[in-house]
Amino acid sequence: ISYSSNENNPIAEFYIPALECAVQYDRKSGFFNSAILSRVARGLGAMLHNQGKIRLIMGCQFSQEDLDAIEKGYALRDIVNDRLTAALQPPENFVQLKHLEILSWLIETGSLDIKIAIPMKINGMPTPPAPLINGGEWNIDQHHIFHEKVGIFTDIDGNKLVFSGSNNESVAGWEYNVESFHVYCGWEGGRDEERVNEEVTRFDRLWHGLAPNVSIFDLPEAVLRKLLTHTPKSIPDWNP
Repeated sequence: ISYSSNENNPIAEFYIPALECAVQYDRKSGFFNSAILSRVARGLGAMLHNQGKIRLIMGCQFSQEDLDAIEKGYALRDIVNDRLTAALQPPENFVQLKHLEILSWLIETGSLDIKIAIPMKINGMPTPPAPLINGGEWNIDQHHIFHEKVGIFTDIDGNKLVFSGSNNESVAGWEYNVESFHVYCGWEGGRDEERVNEEVTRFDRLWHGLAPNVSIFDLPEAVLRKLLTHTPKSIPDWNP
């Protein structure tokens, strides 16, 4: 019914076992950076051997400088490109490198597609962050960023399983924070099936750019090229 990180090991008990049974994985998460992508890849190794398909929708945060540039007439798409390129850092250790190799392999072989979701105001501008606090990082208004956290697994027979809760696709979200999420199984019927169908519909509307007040961008070519520099010459090794 649910998992909590202070009572369970969500990666070992849920995430990887679910991926091992899946041929498709759809995921919405609030943030984009290289550390998060490498953590995604830790679980996505199972999809290498399932020849599965993955669709990720992630958020993107803007600084006030970004918003000022957009107001001056710079294209939102270019600002997204710059922001994502800056957020994608080289791997810091061997484990991160191996995770990014899996991620790059999935992109190179057409098994993984990533899109970026940006909430918009009525005037077509991204919703701005709140002012700086004591000279520190931007205090993002939690009501105006893309912050959905939902995953959808589909197996070879078309059965669907949805999880929805507090954890982002991040190291902290899966391992360090106290997080919890609920699990709904479409084959159980009743309200579980209703919830699964609703989340599938919401994901598809968002993926195809049909959700109100949200702009959807393909992952910029520059970011893809940067990721693909980690593509190995042969399928990466993976062990559960």
